[in-house]
Amino acid sequence: MKSRKKQLLLILLGFTAIFFAANKTIAEVKEYNLEIDYKAVNYTGKEKMAMSVNNSIPGPTLYFKEGDVAKINVTNNMDVNTSVHWHGILLPNREDGVSYLTTPPIKPGMTYTYQFPIKHSGTYWYHSHTGLQEQKGVYGSIVIEPKEQRADIEQPDIEQVLVLSDWTDQNPHGVLRDLKRGSEYQSFKKGTTQTVLGVIKNKAVIENFKRSLRRMPPMDISDVAYDSFLINGEPQSTLKVEPGQTVRLRIINAGGSTYFYLNYAGGNMKVIAADGVDVDTFDTDRILMAVAETYDVIVTVPDDGAYEFRATAQDGSGYASLFIGEGEQVMTQDIPKPNLYKMDHSHMMMDHSEMKMDESESDHGDHNMRTMAHDDHDMGNMSQADMKHGSMDMDMSDTMSTLANPRPLPPYNKLRALEPTTLPSQNDTREVVLNLTGDMERYVWSINGMTLNEDDKILIRKGENVRFVLVNKTMMHHPMHLHGHFFRVLNDQGEYSPLKHTVDVPPMGEVVIEFEANEDKDWFFHCHILYHMKSGMSRIVSYEGSVMDPDIKEIRSNLYQDPIYYWADFTILSQMTDGIAAISNTRNTISARWKAGWEEKEYEIELTYNRYIDRFITVFGGVDITNEEQKTRGIFGIRYLLPLLIDSTVWVDTDADFRIILDKEMQLTERLSAFGELQYDTESKWEWKAGGAIMINKWLSLVGQYYSEFGGGGGIKISL
Repeated sequence: MKSRKKQLLLILLGFTAIFFAANKTIAEVKEYNLEIDYKAVNYTGKEKMAMSVNNSIPGPTLYFKEGDVAKINVTNNMDVNTSVHWHGILLPNREDGVSYLTTPPIKPGMTYTYQFPIKHSGTYWYHSHTGLQEQKGVYGSIVIEPKEQRADIEQPDIEQVLVLSDWTDQNPHGVLRDLKRGSEYQSFKKGTTQTVLGVIKNKAVIENFKRSLRRMPPMDISDVAYDSFLINGEPQSTLKVEPGQTVRLRIINAGGSTYFYLNYAGGNMKVIAADGVDVDTFDTDRILMAVAETYDVIVTVPDDGAYEFRATAQDGSGYASLFIGEGEQVMTQDIPKPNLYKMDHSHMMMDHSEMKMDESESDHGDHNMRTMAHDDHDMGNMSQADMKHGSMDMDMSDTMSTLANPRPLPPYNKLRALEPTTLPSQNDTREVVLNLTGDMERYVWSINGMTLNEDDKILIRKGENVRFVLVNKTMMHHPMHLHGHFFRVLNDQGEYSPLKHTVDVPPMGEVVIEFEANEDKDWFFHCHILYHMKSGMSRIVSYEGSVMDPDIKEIRSNLYQDPIYYWADFTILSQMTDGIAAISNTRNTISARWKAGWEEKEYEIELTYNRYIDRFITVFGGVDITNEEQKTRGIFGIRYLLPLLIDSTVWVDTDADFRIILDKEMQLTERLSAFGELQYDTESKWEWKAGGAIMINKWLSLVGQYYSEFGGGGGIKISL
C-alpha cells in the first residue's frame, strides 16, 4: 500500500515537473533593466544636455520571442517624471505607459516594473510618453522573433536595426514656444521662409496670390529646424557586410516630427513587413516613412563597395547615412528638395487652384458619429463608392512611379496582408468622422476643431467594429497612432487590407481605418508629430462602461494641462517705441500693446483679454489708456483675418467711438521684411505707419519706421 502511494506521489511530482517545464518553455520571462538619466551629447560641435536610456541614445534593443513574458524594470534617475510606452505592442492597458491616462508617471528616484505577455512578433519601439522627452533621447527599439519563420522568403544573412531620429540643439520646449508665438525663426533657420523675391524667382505670383486670397499661410512641410539627423545615434556609419549577402533592415522612425525618404544605392529594397506585421513582399526604390512607423526591408550588397542607405528628411533639410558593405563608398541618388512655391503633387494631393473646400471649414468639422447595422456595410466587400474617398490617396501614391515623381507618398496601396483581415461580420459598425484641423500661425492642432482639453473622448463599445474616417483639412502630414490595437488601412487590397498601428494622413487627403473593439478602458489616439500632439491633436478612445483605476482617477486631470506661453515684440526707435507683450494658452491671451513718442510725450496702452475662436476670429475686451486728457475707456472688439492675409481689428469703446485697424507684413527676402498699418478712429481720425526690418538673429532686428503721429526714425526690434 505504501509502495503504491509512493508510486502515485512520484507520478504526480513527475507530471507537475513536466507541467512547469512546459509552461516555462511556452512563457519564458525575459527581464531587462532600463535606467533613464541625463546625458551630455555633441552632435553639432556644441555640447548639449539630452536624456538617455542606459546611457545610450537610442536606448538598447530589447529582444523577445513570441510567447515570452516581458518584465522590464524602468528606473528614473532624473529630477522630473518620466514614462515608457511600448509602441505598437498589444498589452494590458495598465502597462501601456501613457502618463496620467493608463499608467502613473515614474517619479524621480523610483522604479516601475512593466510586465506583459508577448502576443505577436515584429519590429517595434519604445519611447517616453511624458512631456517632450522623446525628442531629447528617450527611445529605443524592440525586436520580437516569431514562433515560426516565414516560409515564402529566404532568410537573410544578417539583421540590423536602424533607429532614425532627428536632433535639435534647442530645448524642445523652446521650439514649441517659437511655434506657439508665431515666430518664423524655425523656417528661417532651415531656409524654407517663403519670400516675395522667391515668389518672383519661381514665377509663382499667381499661385501665391490665389493662396493668400484664400487666406492660406505659406507652405511648409516640417515645423522644426533640426540640427542633425541620425541613424542609431550617428549621422553617418558603416555596416560591414560581405558582397552578395542579404541584410534585413528593421527600420524605425523615432523622429520627433520628421518624415524620411528611404533609398538605397545598391538597388531596390524588398519590403516584407510594415508596423511589425508581415506583408506580401514587393520591391521599391523609395519609401516615404511617416513618424512612428516601422518597415522591414531586405537589401542585397553588390559585388564591391559600401553602398549608401540614406534617410532624407522630407523637407530636404538634411539626411543620415548607413554604408552597407566594404570598400569605396557608393552614394545613392539625391532626393530633390520640394519647391514650396509650387503647390503640386510633389507634396499635396491636389493643386491649391483645384481645391474646392471652403476655407471657413478648416477649423469647423462636423462631428459625425453613428452606429450602423453590419449588413449595410460589409467591409470585406466594400466598394469604392462605399469607401467614398477613402482610397483616393492610396490610389494616387500607388500609381505615381518614383521615376515620374521622386517624392511619392507612403506605399500603402502596395501593402497586402498575408491573410484576410476582415472584421467579424456579425458586429455592428460604428463610424466616426475625425477632421484633422489646425492653425499653423498660432500653432493650435485639433480634431474636429477641438483640442484634447475641450473634447477628450471617442466613446466606443466592446464587441463592435469601429471605423475612423480621417479627413485632413490642413496642409501638413499627420501620422495618426492608435494605442493598444491594430487597425485595417482600407486600400485596393480588399479583404487583405494591411494591419497597422500608425497611418499617414496626407495634406488635404482622406484615409479610412477600422478595427474590432476587443479591449476595455481608455487608449490614446493621437498625431505622432510630437509638437502636434502636445498642441492638442489627440483623443482618448474610451470603452463604454470601463472603470478607471483609482490611482489614475486621482491624477487624470494632469493629462489635460494647457501650458502657458509668453512672448514680447517691441521696438526702441529714435522717435518712438511700440510693441506687444502677451501671455497665452490655447484659447486665451492677455496682452498689452503700446505706442509712445519720445518728443511729443504721447502714449497709448491697450490692455485686453483675447478669446481665440479659430484661425480667422478672435474676440477681445479690455481698456485703452492714453494721456490725451488722461482718458481711459473700455473697448470691445474682434480681430479677423481678411483675404490676402490682412489682419483686421474693429472695436467699439465705452464712449461710442469705434476704431478700424488694417495691418499687413510681407517677407521680402529671408532677412528683410516690410510692414504697414492703417488706422481710422472716429475721434482721432486717420493714422498710419510703414517700415521695414532686417533680422540679425532670433532675438534682434534692425528697424526703420515712419509713423504719422511721431515721424520717421530707426532703431532695433527685440523679440523675447
